Amino acid sequence: MPKQPLMSIKAFYSPHYAAADTPTLARLGIVAKRLRDLPGIELLEPSPLDRGKLLGLHQADYLLAFHEGIEPLASSQGVRWSPTVRNAFYWMLSGQLLASEQAMESGIAINLARGFHHAVFERGSGYCALNGIALLAHHRPDHKVFVIDCDEHGGNGTEEFAQRLENLYQGSIFGTRFGCLGHQRAWNYLVHVADDGFQRYLDSISEIRQHIVDTRPDLLVFQAGVDCHRDDPKSRVGLSSAQLEQRDRKVIGIAHDLGIPLLIVLGGGYQDPERLAALNIGTLQAALDVFG
Repeated sequence: MPKQPLMSIKAFYSPHYAAADTPTLARLGIVAKRLRDLPGIELLEPSPLDRGKLLGLHQADYLLAFHEGIEPLASSQGVRWSPTVRNAFYWMLSGQLLASEQAMESGIAINLARGFHHAVFERGSGYCALNGIALLAHHRPDHKVFVIDCDEHGGNGTEEFAQRLENLYQGSIFGTRFGCLGHQRAWNYLVHVADDGFQRYLDSISEIRQHIVDTRPDLLVFQAGVDCHRDDPKSRVGLSSAQLEQRDRKVIGIAHDLGIPLLIVLGGGYQDPERLAALNIGTLQAALDVFG
C-alpha cells in the first residue's frame, strides 16, 4: 500500500468492452465517457488477452466452444454469442489481470467491466461468459483472493470456484440468492432492507470484514453491483442512493483500513443506462474520497 495519498486511481477500459450488440455491455461505454470528466481517475487501455492464461480456468470444451462459437455452449451465458461478444470478454479479462497487478502495486485499481460472477466451471450463466473473478485466484495460486460481492444476485459462480480453488474466498450480500448455498470459504447474507432494515446490511459488511481479518488475503475484489438499488427492476435488496453510497464507503474503507490492495469491478444494473452510469460513478467517487 502507498504511504502517501494517491494522486490518481487507475481504471482499465477498452471500447472493446462495450459490445454494441449486447445492451448490458454497451452501457459500459457510457460509464467510461462520464469517467473521463472525473478528476482523479486515469483511464488506461489494456492489451489483448493472452488466451493461454485461461487454460484450466473453465472446462476445455467450454473454452473451445466460446472461442469458436459452437452452440449451445457458446451462448450458455444467456446472451447470443457473436465474435464481438467473445472479444469483449477477452478484453475485459485482460483488463482484470492488469488491474489486479496495478492494485497490488498502488493499493487500488478499477476495471470498468461486468459479467463475471455467475460463470461456472462448465459453462457461462447469468450474462456472465467467463469468470474473471476466479481468474485472479487461478492466475496467482500463491495469492489469497477475497471477494466482497454486493450485487443483487449472489455470486454463485465465484462461490463454486472457491470450492475448486483453495486461495479464493467470498463474502456475498444479496437480495436474490441465485444458487448461493455457502461453504467453508464462502459466506452468504440474504438481506431485504424493507424487512430487515439497513443496519442488517451494514452488519453483514462488518461480519465479512471479520472473515477478511481471519483470512488475511493478498487482494480484495469489490463486486460493486448497483442492481440492488431500489429503483432497479431486479432489486429485492432495495438500497436507496444514500445507502448505496454508505455501502461503497464501508466496503472500500475495509481495504483502506486493513491495508489490503483493492480491485473494484462493476456488477449488475438494469435501470436506464444514464442512471446506471451515475450510480457506477458514485462508487468510483467513493473510492477517490477514501483513497485519494
